[in-house]
Order: sequence, then structure tokens, then C-alpha cells
Amino acid sequence: MAKEKKVETEQQKVQTAITELTLEDLVALKTDVESLIKQRQREFKKDIYNQMLSLAQDAGFESVEAFISWQGRSPRSDKGVRLPPKYCNPGNPKQTWSGKGRKPLWVMDHLQQGGKIEDLEIS
Repeated sequence: MAKEKKVETEQQKVQTAITELTLEDLVALKTDVESLIKQRQREFKKDIYNQMLSLAQDAGFESVEAFISWQGRSPRSDKGVRLPPKYCNPGNPKQTWSGKGRKPLWVMDHLQQGGKIEDLEIS
């Protein structure tokens, strides 16, 4: 019976060859491998960026950066700005309302009693 030859994988061949290298050869190999790794990482990142750019352009953006900074809608320019009062409670002039947001109870009471919103406007 003939002995069956054990087929070595490429990785096993490389590992076997590495064990036979001198210290100086191993250090040189390490430098070459690290350089090759950095080159492959740059190529991989470039490929990923190009794929992202293609997707962003398909979605109508000029660049990947424009897509990343996009938040789905335009930010409100008046957020956090307190609006001046437009309506005033005739019974208590300190109670005012800008006309935006939920109606205060005094406005709701006035309207339920048959009053008009125009009656509460500040002149």
C-alpha cells in the first residue's frame, strides 16, 4: 500500500517556512507584513468609501459627508426662541399667550363662554 500524502494548505506551508527563518529575516518579514497590512487597509477603506459615495449619490447627495450630516429634516431656526405675547387675559394682564402651542385654560374658558379669540388680542 502506498502512503497517502498529506496535503498541506498554503498557510501550513508558510508557517513551516517561517519557523526556519533567522531572527533578522523574521524582523524584516514583520516590517514587510505590517506595511502590506496598512496598504490593504487603505485599499479596503477606499473601496468602502467609493461604495458609500455611490449610494449617497444614488440617494441625491453630492458627497458622503453631505449624507452623514443630513438629519432627515431641516433644523428649526426658531427653536428655543420665546415668542412675544399676542393674547392677554383681561382678568389678569400678567397671563399672556403667544398663540403658539397649547391654548391656556383662560383662553379655553373665554372661548367656551362664547367669547372670540380676537377679544384677547393685545393691541
